Amino acid sequence: MIYNIKPGMLVLAIVPAMINFQPNNAVEGKTAISGFVPTATQKFTAATRIVNVTDGKITIDAKGDKDSKLNYIAIAVGNRPSVRISNPTNNQTNVSPNISITADINLPNSGIALDSLSASTIKLIDSSTNRQVAANYNTSGGGDVIVVSPINHLKNSTKYLLKITDGVKDSNGTAFLPYSISFTTGTLRNEASHITFEQISLPNVPAKPYTTVLIGPDNKLYAATLQGEILRFPINANGTLGTPQTITSLQTANHGNRTIIGMHFDPSSTNASNLILWVTNNHYWNGDVNAPEWTGKITRLSGSNLETVKDYVVDLPRSIRDHLTNSIEFKPNEPKVLYVLQGSNSSTGAPNNVWGNRPEKLLSAAVLRVDLSKITSLPLSVKTEGGGTYNPFKPGAAVTIFASGIRNAYDLVWHTNGQLYVPTNGSAAGGNTPNTPIPLPLACQNRIDKATNGAYTSPSVPGLSNIGTQRDYLFRVVKNGYYGHPNPKRCEWVLSGGNPTADTDPGQVNEYPIGTLPDRNWKGIAYDFGEHFSPNGIIEYHSNILGGKLKGKLLVIRYSSGKDIIVLTPGGANLDIINSQTGITGFTDFNPSPLDLVENPTNGHIYVAQLNEGTGMGKITLLRPLN
Repeated sequence: MIYNIKPGMLVLAIVPAMINFQPNNAVEGKTAISGFVPTATQKFTAATRIVNVTDGKITIDAKGDKDSKLNYIAIAVGNRPSVRISNPTNNQTNVSPNISITADINLPNSGIALDSLSASTIKLIDSSTNRQVAANYNTSGGGDVIVVSPINHLKNSTKYLLKITDGVKDSNGTAFLPYSISFTTGTLRNEASHITFEQISLPNVPAKPYTTVLIGPDNKLYAATLQGEILRFPINANGTLGTPQTITSLQTANHGNRTIIGMHFDPSSTNASNLILWVTNNHYWNGDVNAPEWTGKITRLSGSNLETVKDYVVDLPRSIRDHLTNSIEFKPNEPKVLYVLQGSNSSTGAPNNVWGNRPEKLLSAAVLRVDLSKITSLPLSVKTEGGGTYNPFKPGAAVTIFASGIRNAYDLVWHTNGQLYVPTNGSAAGGNTPNTPIPLPLACQNRIDKATNGAYTSPSVPGLSNIGTQRDYLFRVVKNGYYGHPNPKRCEWVLSGGNPTADTDPGQVNEYPIGTLPDRNWKGIAYDFGEHFSPNGIIEYHSNILGGKLKGKLLVIRYSSGKDIIVLTPGGANLDIINSQTGITGFTDFNPSPLDLVENPTNGHIYVAQLNEGTGMGKITLLRPLN
């Protein structure tokens, strides 16, 4: 179909249900709907795309489908931000009452203005009472998704109306196109479980933006903040916390705020008389201006009050927002080696507007291995370009790439089964991917899998623009593996699993042409969380309490959709995830959103750090097992 139209217009297409039908619809060559399979509860879907019309006509095609049908086309003038697609979709039924509603966004200019998300600009209405539902309103670090999280579960078998008004704006002040849907809930399914925890409020915990929690060798709870404070709490016999001591040595050493994400005591630090704490710390981003590049650090704090501060690694990459140097972990039997998560600079591998068009760096989007014994002069700069010359492939390098393609993972854990598990945040819609250039760059002669696969020659893939939402995955990370986030600096071009067959493939990216193979080094997925769950903190539960029902299982925080803790069971020949469980009493309905967690191994108590991005404040909650 071809419509006469003026340049700079936006197109909305809604596709009806069909039996055994997977529509693929594109607008001006850009995929709008791909792989949608109608069901009894979701008979229609809709998608919005901003396209650049250059010939005075807008073309909508079915991309090879023989029986695609459109209900209608809506066209709006201009370059305003808009909702691309939502979950749930319009008229969807049997929606879970504990859902967080998400809306992927078209952002032609800049990210969402967080302060424009409120109960006055976004309304969730209970149609049976015509009353607005109390909810929290949030976005991602990239400002590229809207998340509406009802404070309480929605009612069973009830119709709701969601209205996103033009009061929502991007950071440039441009108003969104209004958007509305209705949906009907089903019945909340309670999973049978003999595991029960109680949530205990902790009145001695001041309201602060907590990022990570840790039990120290002195049996105290340490909690870090976005500004770089470390609060040290005595732990009472019943698990509650006493009055904290606030440690500001990192702020003092840096003459200002530094965001702490990773925090781990040195294996040699076994008691209160020998405290050695390693932290990752980053330029504090307040949302007003882009964070500067090369501002990540790994720092050693020591002394009875962690008063001695020494930077060991500096000049790590940094995105303009909250993709930064994240958590750290020691591997058992490697007491001098830190494993460090380094976030990506972009949404899906190539520069894009929302992420400030900042390209990937050689060390971004990776698990880094830091051999502390090889750092002989402090601090070690790992700046790889822009005046820096660090080479992680140089023999004897202290900081190397353990695994690549990890987009933005907040936390990691070495399991007692010997595996490294890394939950990773997928991108919201609107990202770009790199194309494979001809001729290939020199980086293709020195990839991390060179020893096993030789120099890179294929596959060659086209670059994609403004693609759809990518799912959140748990990866079981192995040395020299690739996990799907492209990085031209490392000769990595294929996003996730490509699109190798006409069937649904693991990690499939619908926008790639069928036949697009995954990277030769892609190691696949251990577990698929879905879209917009934002899996962050992860631990292996060690306690035998509750009959050992949780021992050896992975507990993963879901920050956005969910706002809970999901329990995952590793197993099988590959030690991927063979079972998942949600809805455990005490593991749900966190407000504000949960971000990180830690277990007290002496009694099985769990402490959860929570953060409200809208207010910049948070709290810590105790989860106490009930026998």
